[in-house]
Amino acid sequence: MKTSTSAPLCPVTPHVKTRIIVVISLSVFISLIGIGMVVPILSVYADTLGASSFWIGVVFAAFALSRTICMPFFGRMADRYEKKHMMAAGLFFYALISLGYIIAPTVFLLTIVRFVHGIASAMIAPVAMAYLGSIAGKGEEARVMSRFQAAMLFGFGAGPLMGGVIYDLFGFSASFYALMAFSALACLIVVLFLPEEQTLPLSDAAVSGGGDAGNPDSETKDKWNWQTLRGLLFHPVYGGTMLISFASEFGMIGILVFIPLFVPLFGISPAGAGLIISLNVFVAGILQMIFGRIGDRHNRCALIIPGALIFAVSLAIFPLCTTLVAFLLVSFLNAVGALFFFPAVSATMVEAGRVYGMGSTMGIYNSIRGGSGIIAPLVGGLVADAFGLEAVFVLIGLFVAAITGVFFLLAVMPAYRHRRSDTKRVP
Repeated sequence: MKTSTSAPLCPVTPHVKTRIIVVISLSVFISLIGIGMVVPILSVYADTLGASSFWIGVVFAAFALSRTICMPFFGRMADRYEKKHMMAAGLFFYALISLGYIIAPTVFLLTIVRFVHGIASAMIAPVAMAYLGSIAGKGEEARVMSRFQAAMLFGFGAGPLMGGVIYDLFGFSASFYALMAFSALACLIVVLFLPEEQTLPLSDAAVSGGGDAGNPDSETKDKWNWQTLRGLLFHPVYGGTMLISFASEFGMIGILVFIPLFVPLFGISPAGAGLIISLNVFVAGILQMIFGRIGDRHNRCALIIPGALIFAVSLAIFPLCTTLVAFLLVSFLNAVGALFFFPAVSATMVEAGRVYGMGSTMGIYNSIRGGSGIIAPLVGGLVADAFGLEAVFVLIGLFVAAITGVFFLLAVMPAYRHRRSDTKRVP
């Protein structure tokens, strides 16, 4: 079984690597514009169908449930089959299923549409991350993955702002038609411009290293089993990173689901809610484009902890905001926390992928985040119904901070004790 130290410095030729990063990032950017367009209106749309806060949580959780179930399966397939074909199929079905939002007349049917849409979504993100992880050389994991993460954030940032404006001008249906159009365009880009893995020209370093571009060897792929899964999840760093990612997803859900419901209490329109969400992800994307290499140059655990704490504090102080300017400032602070957090997490998962299979690792990682997406809307909806929307943000912030402490005990303290022990042995 290979470790991250066996990965060649440059698995594929530089110009091919650049092309892959651009094509995948562009397709994800375009598709997420469409996906993000429905974020600020979906809660409102479900509300017009008579949904309670709990049922709004169910609508969002249905999407996360199907993604969580399917992502390990599609991730495993990505280690065996052509990733380009899987991404194209996922984007095609994503576009087709978008029509279901328009024709769903009840909350129950809207939930079914979200569930099916989640299955298509499971074929996109983990497969794209596995493709990029397989071409990332040693020491450039954060740089490659931060480009992808920034594209996701830019697309998802532009989407809510556009969706809120389109809803204000043209109503619900126009936003769902736009989702279909953007998903179809992203599918076309993948089909026309993304090279197949089997045709990739390897760099000199990869050829001299046996042609393995950072993936586990064939024996590891063939013997992937539950023991391998256990090894990944119970690894102090890899498992701890997945745990803190699970907690951080609560924060993202809190912003995406409950900000559109919370800000109208202060006279802020859906377009304003879209602006708050868009600023958050735009700033995070810009910072990662500029400083994404930070995850390759510094201790990743030391980056994850302060980033997660900033993330937690910003969530907890959302209820103190009463104006649009205040919400925007706290949203900016939240994005600063993401600068430290996300590049370090993505790079750590690439390292894990070299050991356990890139597709399998990314599928499990995204599935765990998806599991949070199931629980967070439901718990948040129950908390909102019982104690009010303010309590949702406070409790999520406390939860993220508590899990950050657990991560410190799992991933940082054992390494610190090991270094102290080694130091004492030195004569």
